[in-house]
Amino acid sequence: MSRINRASIKDGDEITAGGLNVRFGDFSQTDLNKFNHRDAAYDLPQFEHTNQRGFLAPIANQVTIGKQDFYHGAPVSVAGQTATPSTPYVVGDGVSPTVLGPLGVGELAINAGDVLRVYWHLNVRSQFIGQPWTNAAGRDYYEFTHSGGSAQKVATGATCWVMYLQWDITSAALTNWTEVPLQGDFATNFTGALYGSPLSQTTATTAIPCWVTSHDANGGREMTGGEDSEGLGWMGVSGCYYYDSSIAGTVASIYGLRLVIKGPMHPFHVTTTNYLAQTPGILNEGGTNVILQHTVGQLGFIKHRTA
Repeated sequence: MSRINRASIKDGDEITAGGLNVRFGDFSQTDLNKFNHRDAAYDLPQFEHTNQRGFLAPIANQVTIGKQDFYHGAPVSVAGQTATPSTPYVVGDGVSPTVLGPLGVGELAINAGDVLRVYWHLNVRSQFIGQPWTNAAGRDYYEFTHSGGSAQKVATGATCWVMYLQWDITSAALTNWTEVPLQGDFATNFTGALYGSPLSQTTATTAIPCWVTSHDANGGREMTGGEDSEGLGWMGVSGCYYYDSSIAGTVASIYGLRLVIKGPMHPFHVTTTNYLAQTPGILNEGGTNVILQHTVGQLGFIKHRTA
C-alpha cells in the first residue's frame, strides 16, 4: 500500500486555497492498481465486473465429499475391480455421489488469462485378505530364491489405487462427466489384455498404496523367512490440478467437478512408455480380497488471473 508523506502545517505557515488543494489532492486516488491498494481492503461485490478482470481471485468454491464419519465407524468400502476396462467408483457417502456442482452457466468460465487450481483430500484405508500380490497372473511381485531351496514371491510395494479428477463442461444436468485434460481414464488397452493410462496422462491422479510388506533376506538376494504384511491404517491423501488457459485454451463453462477411484493398479513398461495398469492378479483375487475404505474429505477450486 502506498504511503502519503507530507509535513503537517506549522505555526506561521501561510494557508492558501491553492496550497490546501494540493494537500488534499494527495488523498484523491484515480488509478487503483496492484501497487497502491490491496483487494482485501475492498468489498469486492460492490464493484462492477469483479468476476471478469482486474482482481486476483474472482471465484472460489469447495464441497465436503465422501461420508462424514469422524471415528471411521462405518466407512464406505470400494471393492477391487474384477473386470477390464472397469467403471470407476465415484466418491460419495455410500448412497449417492458427492460432487462440486452444479455450477451456474458461466459461473466458472475459464477465459484468456485465467488459471484454475483444484485441490482435494480424502481419508482412506487400504484393506486386503491374504497375500493377493502373489497371484501368478499378476505383476505385483518379485521372485527370490529362498534358503530352503524354493522360490519366494515378494511384493513390489508398487500396487496402488488411483483417485483422479473429472469435470462436466456440457450442462448443469451433470450427465456428461469426462477426465480433465492430461488425465486418462485408465481404460486404454495398450498391450495384450492390459488396460491403463500412460504416466503422461496422470496429471490429476492421486496414487494410494495398497499394502506394505517386510521380509527377512540374506544380503538382499536370498530369502531366509516368510513375508509379513503390515497394516497401513487410516491416512489422508491429497492431490491438485492446474488448468492454465494460456496453455490449454479457454473453457466456456465448467458445471461440476468430482473425484473417482479405480484399481488396483501396478506400474508397467512397454517400449519407451511407462503406464499404470490394472493388475490381472488382483482381478483374479476377486473384489472382496482387496478393498479401499474411505470416509470424508473436501474438493475445492480457486480461479485467478495471471495479469
